[in-house]
Amino acid sequence: MKPPLAMPGRRRLLAAIPGLVLASLACRGSNAESSAARPLTYVALGASDSVGVGAAAPEQDSWPAVLHRRLPAGSRLVNLGISGSLLRQALDQQLPVAIDSTPDLATIWLAVNDYGARVPLEPYLADLNTMLGELRAKTRATILVGNVPDLSAIPAAGRFDLRFVDRWNAGIDEVVRRHEATPVDLRTTWQEVREHPEYISSDGFHPSTAGYRRLAEVFYAAAAPRLGLQV
Repeated sequence: MKPPLAMPGRRRLLAAIPGLVLASLACRGSNAESSAARPLTYVALGASDSVGVGAAAPEQDSWPAVLHRRLPAGSRLVNLGISGSLLRQALDQQLPVAIDSTPDLATIWLAVNDYGARVPLEPYLADLNTMLGELRAKTRATILVGNVPDLSAIPAAGRFDLRFVDRWNAGIDEVVRRHEATPVDLRTTWQEVREHPEYISSDGFHPSTAGYRRLAEVFYAAAAPRLGLQV
């Protein structure tokens, strides 16, 4: 059994780790989905979306920060997102801290930068296999993994070769299920952007504050049943 986390009223912001964003914030009463549930440690591995680029107030409006506020009171967020990160870099920079944090919940969304940078699919999948294998072997976390969203729906679509999105997502899905993690299908969900242009920030690529709220809803809906939380 893990030692109990500190009481919410005594939770303080942890010292920053160079190059990483490490937050420890208390969720109180009205922000928690179930005040009776035990506090959780939530680790977010990601890139600029985890940092909140494009949001009005990135530290509090990033989708991991919004998701964290829906977790039980006293839950802790360790946000390891680094803008521009590729999956291979996250293996070295983010994964060790994630494991040391002994998470109950881990989210991984490290696909778009690799796809845009034309990282070959097979090495990418091998790195994803390594990341999930390490998390599965060394933690008891519920693991959620986002795939490549529908990039054709965003204003910056012209920056991408969209021919291989389905192939990438099929590979991601296979690796995620091999490790009994939970795939989060953003390829389907992010088609909503066509009806909700307000989900994209002024740069035409990153989500807006509203878009991050929607992403948090999608990840929470996938996490809640596995964590015993109210959907």
